[in-house]
Amino acid sequence: MGRKRKRKKKSVIKNYGLMWSRDAVFWGRGSKKGVLGGRRSRKVIDFREQIGVYVLYDESRWPIYVGQAGRGNARLFKRLRSHTHDYLADRWRYFSWFGLLTVNKSGRLSKWDAEAKRVTGTIGSTLDEIEGVLIAATEPPFNKQGAKFQGIKRYRQEKHDEAELVSLSELRGMVCELGSKIDTLRPK
Repeated sequence: MGRKRKRKKKSVIKNYGLMWSRDAVFWGRGSKKGVLGGRRSRKVIDFREQIGVYVLYDESRWPIYVGQAGRGNARLFKRLRSHTHDYLADRWRYFSWFGLLTVNKSGRLSKWDAEAKRVTGTIGSTLDEIEGVLIAATEPPFNKQGAKFQGIKRYRQEKHDEAELVSLSELRGMVCELGSKIDTLRPK
């Protein structure tokens, strides 16, 4: 009888970013393309072309929307940017993403895979990934352990030099606060 070879677990999720700030993203201007930068070590990786799932959060970090990026040409950056102009535009401030494309040694995302491509893994490893995404994305208060990600790399957001210095919601808050102060100075 032949020996059974132990299959190496291949995760579906390859990398992720948690609670990235919308205001730290350079969305593009004129002929300049936007940048969705993340850092794991010394290299800054541009995740604009990532495919996967993402979660949008409001100012209190409460999840308000879940979406997917990668069908057709709607990659992560394009999907997120569309939410800066749609009905969610004023409702979200942070986002988390979970990507299916690996980062190559050169610091670039792997090429686009066919939508029909199959992935391998055990039921246990798949459940661990799904559970991990949900725990990482929602941070439930009664979960004592974090996500059980094996071989999945977390990237920290890299604020782009051309990103907005003050968000629209912060600016609105400052205007309201200034208006209240002006009202207290007016003679009665």
